[in-house]
Amino acid sequence: MSKEKLLLVGAGGFGRMVAEQALLQYDCTFVDDGQPVGTEVCGIPVIGGIASLPELRKSYGLLVVGIGNNSFRAQVYEKATAMGYTFPNIIAPSAYVSPFAKLGVGCVILQNACVQNGAIVGNGVLLNAGTEVHCDAVVEDYALIYANSVVRTGAKVGKYAHIGSNVTVCNFAVVADGADVPDCTAVRPEVRK
Repeated sequence: MSKEKLLLVGAGGFGRMVAEQALLQYDCTFVDDGQPVGTEVCGIPVIGGIASLPELRKSYGLLVVGIGNNSFRAQVYEKATAMGYTFPNIIAPSAYVSPFAKLGVGCVILQNACVQNGAIVGNGVLLNAGTEVHCDAVVEDYALIYANSVVRTGAKVGKYAHIGSNVTVCNFAVVADGADVPDCTAVRPEVRK
């Protein structure tokens, strides 16, 4: 049985991690401005750069962006939307996504990540290995959460936010749009008297 074709945008570190999971389900090729056409990255051919997306649309319908820069990732998704691409979610087999959670499109959920009941994850979100998004928490569009971080019950991570590794976003805390939370940090809600 042949696999569907998938364009992976970005052959850097994160893109390669996405590719490892995507290959389980798709026939993948890379698009990357930093790699010469015809080279292979992890055995996957590079067939063009971002500028070639309109031409590649004739042969490809599915696309996922594996680039850690949140605003650049959003720009690529917006351009690809206008071209008519669709965006599957890439979910590692060891990850768990509750059937009662809501996922946007173009999300990447890596090994041992967990998205619990009632959680909402927006479009183009990258959840690295071991990330947990607890019940009724929200991770908005194009956020990136690095390894072993936890977004606790009722917490909210804003659009384009960057959460480092080993971060806890405490119950009902809010991370602002575009915030950059460093590794090993606890984000607490405001204390009310």
